Amino acid sequence: MKPLLKVPISLLAFLFLPFAGALSQQESSKHTFNPDEIQILMNPDVDIVYHVLAYFSVPGDPSNLYSADYLQQIRKAKQDLEVGQTKLDLAAPQMEKAYRLMPRLRFLNLALFMADDFVSFKQALSMIDFNFRTEAQDSRESLEQRKAKEGGAPLLFGNSKRLIPLLRNRFPDPQERQFLKQFAECLEDERSQFYKVYREARGELDQQSFDRFQLFWKSEGVRMLQPWVAKSGVNVFNIYLCPVMKRNGRGVPVNQEQSVLFNVVAPLPDTKDQLLQVFFVILHETTHRITDLIVDSATFSSEDQQSISRENAVFYADHVYLKGRFPQHHLGYLKFFLSLENSKSSLPGNLENEFLKSYPLAPALKSSIDQAVKDLQ
Repeated sequence: MKPLLKVPISLLAFLFLPFAGALSQQESSKHTFNPDEIQILMNPDVDIVYHVLAYFSVPGDPSNLYSADYLQQIRKAKQDLEVGQTKLDLAAPQMEKAYRLMPRLRFLNLALFMADDFVSFKQALSMIDFNFRTEAQDSRESLEQRKAKEGGAPLLFGNSKRLIPLLRNRFPDPQERQFLKQFAECLEDERSQFYKVYREARGELDQQSFDRFQLFWKSEGVRMLQPWVAKSGVNVFNIYLCPVMKRNGRGVPVNQEQSVLFNVVAPLPDTKDQLLQVFFVILHETTHRITDLIVDSATFSSEDQQSISRENAVFYADHVYLKGRFPQHHLGYLKFFLSLENSKSSLPGNLENEFLKSYPLAPALKSSIDQAVKDLQ
């Protein structure tokens, strides 16, 4: 298991909203990245954060990780492992209400990648109200006096000291901070009481799924993703396969000086049939790196309209790309994002029209996206 990326927080663009920090179109076209350097990873420290967030249902919100099937699987696992109710099980209903009422909390989907490691992240959440002494050191103080003053300071891990004030700025509301402290408490309890043992118990199964995706990635995936990655403006690219994810993914760019570190969290495929679907999720998050620039150059009446256009532009771009270059996977793509891949009923007569109606895009943006796909090498 590889650790999280170590990123100096002082160098982060504040505070890398999803797909923020993308290079300009001109800069992006000049920078190329070798897709062979993409790392495919599993990391339980990433997974436990998404595991806790999966308890909170936020219908219709892009950050929603709730899955009834996943929670049913977890309840069954807790029974099998004879684990009683954890702090998360008891607190989840009340925490879910708070999570829905305070939308800034959804940043927890991304915040983990600000930390050097899991311990730093958890400590920064639990100590978000801690105030560090900022006054200048008095040169007249003796070494013993300075040590006495510092004796009451807590032991800090990783980049906790830099992370705490950033989180305080991100979450100014006392109720938000109270939620974060409870979240950290549940995170640690869930990890020690259940999740660590659970992942060890399914270690062989997870490894088989991981190995299966690695083979698919080397034989097909990297070749299909390569044109988008080459123009993405990315310097470091990591893909985390996460068993908590079901049909969704996360794309988290982190700016470090002149470099962009890009992390994609995607489902860990349970079956062979899901390999291509996982790739579609990774493709979706990567395509945002190019299409968001195009959408953001247009004018919109509201942020909601712009956000919807960002998503629909990706759907349209990947549809055009796969139809033209990898037609053998085009139907699978349409069915997956129409949630028809497991449908036993008859499919719509013209699936492509159904798809385009489900993800509408303005004609001018379609034209720009068409050109962007043509320009891919």
